Amino acid sequence: MSINSRQFDEPSRQRPRVSAASLRTLAAVATGFAMLGPAAHAQLAAPRIMMVNMGGNDCPPCIAWRVAELPKLQRMPEFQAITFVHATKSINASVPPTWALPDAVRPFKDKLDEASSGMHGSPQVALLVDGQVYDYYFGARSADEVLQMIRAINAGTPYPFPRCLKKQNRDICLVKAS
Repeated sequence: MSINSRQFDEPSRQRPRVSAASLRTLAAVATGFAMLGPAAHAQLAAPRIMMVNMGGNDCPPCIAWRVAELPKLQRMPEFQAITFVHATKSINASVPPTWALPDAVRPFKDKLDEASSGMHGSPQVALLVDGQVYDYYFGARSADEVLQMIRAINAGTPYPFPRCLKKQNRDICLVKAS
């Protein structure tokens, strides 16, 4: 077997072959990205928000919130853009054990335990932004209040409530957000 040295010395004059279907796909993808408007670009850059609502059927305010406020929120585009997770727990329990948490929340179990300081009571709500506790509170906020919170985070404007990163007890915040 002999090797022709010209094969290695001369640059190839052949162009790589690309199918017409591949070119059409590439053009469609490029066009799609180019057609994204400012709202879509903002959505791509928006913080990832997760609202973890913890309470059970032994908690009248928990039930009332899920019946009256949650359906209002579920109709709102701002709420549809976040991750909402309900974790069932009794009033006498703290943050549920890992095995009892929904899959989406399990990676944040330690952060929820830290923020709650092991406190019992319901409802407890954690708002996580990009995987970090942004606000932790006891009680139920109205759909309008939750929307104000989401809008403030997305817009980078002042949050409508004092933010708590770690509770001392139900009513006192031990570590306030700056």
